[in-house]
Amino acid sequence: MLARQLMQKDLVTIQPSATVFDAAVKMKEHHVGSVLVVEEGGKLKGILTDRDIAMTIATDLKDPKTICACDVMTADPITINSDADAESALRVMNRAHIHRLPVTENGKLVGLLSSADLAAEMKEEFSQFIGLEEVFAKHTH
Repeated sequence: MLARQLMQKDLVTIQPSATVFDAAVKMKEHHVGSVLVVEEGGKLKGILTDRDIAMTIATDLKDPKTICACDVMTADPITINSDADAESALRVMNRAHIHRLPVTENGKLVGLLSSADLAAEMKEEFSQFIGLEEVFAKHTH
């Protein structure tokens, strides 16, 4: 299965000038754990996760209404091309120790692939494999 088939296409984005508070509000509204930081014109600048926010607020004791998302985000995040397969995406995520991977086509942001998306796909493939094994076992006995 390819990244474009597994990725989330409804992206939650903010502009780099947004505050951390604005990002948290968007995450809550959309029930997501991250927002993509995108410039006008759609250029991906970074990714900001709920963990980034929690760590910044908890460790630096800063006001989320005054901190710019661009100061907390992961700038220039690792991306993967939409025609990459699920195994390649999983390898990239494992090597980089990340749970969210922006997906691009011709350098343009088109989706977001999460470890949960990949886990669901792997579970489905594993279930199909087990089903085939059970059918095979019935026919050989």
